[in-house]
Amino acid sequence: MLKVRESAFTLIELLVVIAIIALLMGILMPALSRVKEQARMISCRSNLNQYGIGLRMYLDENDYLFPETDQWMKSTTSGWVREGEIPDGQLWPYIKAIDCHMCPRFAQLKKNDRQYGDTKVSYVMNSYVGRRGSIWSSWLGSGVTGISKESEVYRASEVITFTEENTKTIRGYSEYPFNDTHFTVGNATRQIDNYATFHNASGDLEDGSANMVFVDGHVGTRQRMATDPADQEAIDKELEEGFRIAWPKRELPY
Repeated sequence: MLKVRESAFTLIELLVVIAIIALLMGILMPALSRVKEQARMISCRSNLNQYGIGLRMYLDENDYLFPETDQWMKSTTSGWVREGEIPDGQLWPYIKAIDCHMCPRFAQLKKNDRQYGDTKVSYVMNSYVGRRGSIWSSWLGSGVTGISKESEVYRASEVITFTEENTKTIRGYSEYPFNDTHFTVGNATRQIDNYATFHNASGDLEDGSANMVFVDGHVGTRQRMATDPADQEAIDKELEEGFRIAWPKRELPY
């Protein structure tokens, strides 16, 4: 009587299968991570599209005056809106979906940061285009005062109103992280605040990009280029270009 040999994996065959699965995972994981990051980027840009629409409605109904830099979004009890607080502020009636005020990528980064762990807003307003923008004149000199009205903006398609900041400072790039509802872009002489660098970035999160909405309502992205701390010329150029995007007037103040 013939014996039927039962089929089974040998140890070598099993190890080969495991090695193939590990190889496939190694190939697919980076691609999946990129897809997830792109999804977060798209969601963030969608949020800022709503900002652009909300700002347009606000300007049309308020004599084309910008919101105040420290009043556009806040809670009824403090500065930016934190977990459990009631949203308030000049733009809140125009953007009444609290979820659209948080970038998914920022939400991921702030999980391990005690300072921002309960904030519900991750976007900031350009202090140079909001009413009371003049309070920042002492940062870069007496000539650095903001504007109040849309008609005062030179090239509305090239000046930002809202953008993102990092949860940490970057040496040679920014002196302050995300810490309030507005930001003041510096220049090569004085860095102050600066744009986020965490979208589509590598491990150090310093070579990525930030989403931003412009005065005319369209949404764009700013990619950081100068990441070599030894290349001071490139860094200075980037800082100056960053200031130009935020500065609403035709003439530079220095």
